[in-house]
Amino acid sequence: MRILFVNPPVGFGYYSMGLSRPPLGLAYMASNLTNDHHVEIEDFNINKKSWKRFPYGGYDIVGVSADTARYSTSMKIARLAKAAGAAVVMGGPHVSFFDEDALLSGDVDYIIRNEGEYAFRSLVRYLSHEIPIDDVGGLSYLADGAIVRTPNEAFITDLDSLPLPARELLSLRSYKEKIDGRPMTTMITSRGCPFNCNFCSSSQFSGVRWRPRSVDGLLEEIDLIYRKYDYRAINFIDDNFTLNPDRAAKISERIIAGGYDLNWEAMSHVETVVKNPGMVKVMAKSGLKWMFLGFESGSQEILNEYGKKSTVEDAKKAVDILHENKVKIIGAFILGALGDNERTMRETIRFAKALNPSRVQFSLLTPYPGTKLFEKVKEKLLTKNWAMYSGLHPTIKLDKITPQVLNRFLFKAYAGFYLRPPKAIENYPYIFRTIPSAMALIFTNLFSRGYKI
Repeated sequence: MRILFVNPPVGFGYYSMGLSRPPLGLAYMASNLTNDHHVEIEDFNINKKSWKRFPYGGYDIVGVSADTARYSTSMKIARLAKAAGAAVVMGGPHVSFFDEDALLSGDVDYIIRNEGEYAFRSLVRYLSHEIPIDDVGGLSYLADGAIVRTPNEAFITDLDSLPLPARELLSLRSYKEKIDGRPMTTMITSRGCPFNCNFCSSSQFSGVRWRPRSVDGLLEEIDLIYRKYDYRAINFIDDNFTLNPDRAAKISERIIAGGYDLNWEAMSHVETVVKNPGMVKVMAKSGLKWMFLGFESGSQEILNEYGKKSTVEDAKKAVDILHENKVKIIGAFILGALGDNERTMRETIRFAKALNPSRVQFSLLTPYPGTKLFEKVKEKLLTKNWAMYSGLHPTIKLDKITPQVLNRFLFKAYAGFYLRPPKAIENYPYIFRTIPSAMALIFTNLFSRGYKI
């Protein structure tokens, strides 16, 4: 069969903020099929082709990714592919939890819920008349006007059994993100997250059981990226690379022992950094240049609301440990918690400045489908225009803050942090590339009257 995987354009968001990353999820899906089928990947974020005029009719199956912010665009692509005669399959976080609208539209034939490698391969076997549809796990489809959902496919426990992502199907050098001047690519070393934060759907989509790859297996992939694809910078995009500190340290030691000259970046948790300074030291020695940490708030009461185990004081200690090891920090903060007010949001903005990470990501609390937060506030949603669910638009009717005030605080947060002279000088290339578009969006929102309950 001829199979096309589509990564829809993001629009405003990651790509306009300078984050240009290959769709590894689709590359994993493709690698599970390439031995038996003709498979292609089209990433409309980096190629010059128009998704509106693409020849979808040249394929038997078109698989489309659908997270919440891109859902409307994903559906438009599905409509075009369906009209061109392809069987349309959709997957991703949004439709894993909200499959009904997509199926009832008539433009989507099948939805693969949650992890997709095995389920999609089984669906292709069904469409090839090799197995019955009941043998396809994690599938949603329509039968006689009713939605049928087969039992969920089990999460893949042995990640080493999966073929490595089909990077050969991607135009890797079209992705322009760098780590300290070196072209960067991405890699995943584990799946699942046990923290189950109320505002994050990762634990529902990938499971609460943390499933790490073997150190030997991931070092083979590092070697492939280093020697075949000639990258000297890797971003490990696990939800929490350091969940097992001993494993993180062992990976770092193997990078050192292998003689790899790498710049790399990873995500961690504040409390893990505080409790494991030795881990940070060996990671830094092996090439760790940047660490992404979710500080979330400068108000302890808001941290408690989120269920965070760390404290405001822990955040300060984590920053000190990382700076001692010359590791730069991307700090994530959230405005618009259910308990937030103007005082607590000012505390968060002041706290971000006091911690002084190299870069910050301010976002607005957003109730993504599949999260505990969504279930809690679904009667308080300001909009179900899913394109607004980017973390940069108010989406919840809060008790103490209007959408307009929340937008003003988001504007103040970014401007107050990045327009300080030392920080502006430190981040001049980044600011020049990304902040104008971010500020334009936020400034436009300041005067929006389009929020209706």
